[in-house]
Amino acid sequence: MNLIKRKALVIFEKQFGKTGHVLDVRAWNPSTFYEIDLHLPGVDMSKWQSVQHMKCKVADGVYRDYTPAHWDEDTQTCTLYVDAAHDGSGSKWAASLKPKDEILYLGISSTFTKPVSSTSLTCLGDSSAIGHFLALEQLAGKGNVSGAVVIKEEEHRKAFMSYFDSTLEAIPQKVSSNINNLQEWLQEQNLDGRAVYLAGNVPMVVELRKIIKALPGFNGRVKVQGFWW
Repeated sequence: MNLIKRKALVIFEKQFGKTGHVLDVRAWNPSTFYEIDLHLPGVDMSKWQSVQHMKCKVADGVYRDYTPAHWDEDTQTCTLYVDAAHDGSGSKWAASLKPKDEILYLGISSTFTKPVSSTSLTCLGDSSAIGHFLALEQLAGKGNVSGAVVIKEEEHRKAFMSYFDSTLEAIPQKVSSNINNLQEWLQEQNLDGRAVYLAGNVPMVVELRKIIKALPGFNGRVKVQGFWW
C-alpha cells in the first residue's frame, strides 16, 4: 500500500472506526475454527431485526466481514464464528486474538437475511456459514429453522452438535464438492412452502440455488449470501 493510500485509510479509520474488546477465544480441535466473544460498547443490539455483519480490521489495510451471533443486548456482547481453514489474513487474525485484545471495525450493518413471517426456514451451507445461520436461528426461533451445514472435520461436527442448542444438522463432507453433499441431503427433505437460505462459498450457493429452483413443484423462496470464492 502506497503512502497516500495509507494516510487516507488512517484518516478514514479515525473517523469511522469503532472498537470492541475480546472477552474470550476458543479454538476447536483442530484449530481451524474459532469462537470469539466480543464486548461492543455502545451497540444497540435491540434493533437487530435481520442478520448483521461487521467489517473487522484483520491486517493493515485489510478488512473482513463477520457475523455477530448469540448476542446479548443487555451486556452488548456477541460471538463471532470464524472458519479459519483457509490460509489468509482473516484466519491469521482469528488465531492471533487473545482475551483483552482490542479490535477495530468499521460499523455493523444489516444483511438482507431475516426470518420470513409464518414460514419455516431451511438453511444450507458450509462451515463459513455457521455464524450466519446461528444468528438467523436466534432471530427466527429454534423451532422455525432446520437445515444442514457441511463440516469437514469430525471433531468439529461433534463440537457443533454438543455446543449449540440448534436444530441444524452438521453433516460430513462425503465427497469433494459441498454442492453434492448438500444435494444428497436435500433428496430426503420436503421443501414445500419453505424459505431456503443458502450461505457460504459463492459458486456453491449459486449452483445450489439453480438446483433448488429447478426442483419439481418447488414453490418456496431462495435467499443467497455468498462469503468467499
